Amino acid sequence: MSRRILASLALVAAFAAGCLAPSRALPQELVRERLKSDVGIELLGKGVLYTFYYQYTPNKLIGLEAGLGLLGGGSGDDNATIAFFPIGAKLYLIPKDGSLFLAGGVTIVTAGTDAGPFEDSTHFGYGGLGFEYRGDSGILFRGTAYAFIGGDDFFIWPGLTIGYTF
Repeated sequence: MSRRILASLALVAAFAAGCLAPSRALPQELVRERLKSDVGIELLGKGVLYTFYYQYTPNKLIGLEAGLGLLGGGSGDDNATIAFFPIGAKLYLIPKDGSLFLAGGVTIVTAGTDAGPFEDSTHFGYGGLGFEYRGDSGILFRGTAYAFIGGDDFFIWPGLTIGYTF
């Protein structure tokens, strides 16, 4: 073969090898870094039955959260309302869109009733371990096992969250 043909084949082979080689592109930015806010509902969890929440992630490792859960009912003069206000933070352990996290904070409880376990305003602390997934489409799923601490009492309680990031 002539040198020209060999040079052309070598050029084609080098081009093909470059196209087939693994990409060395810069790492993609996390969804948590691009879409820093999320809203959603947590079933069970920090508000006992449900909590509507807002979370802001100032960086890829920390999330700051506040929420509201309400319970109410009754008839006539026996109306009761209990409000749960969880305030806390998350520490993400893995810098990926699917990450383990540690959660901690306090839930403030106010009661408009004179019966049951929440007769007056009170609060309890919580800590938890969970897993979160944030998709590029904005969907968020989170599952958490919480430990509630109040006075001398302590119990484990699950939370399951679905939300939207923006």
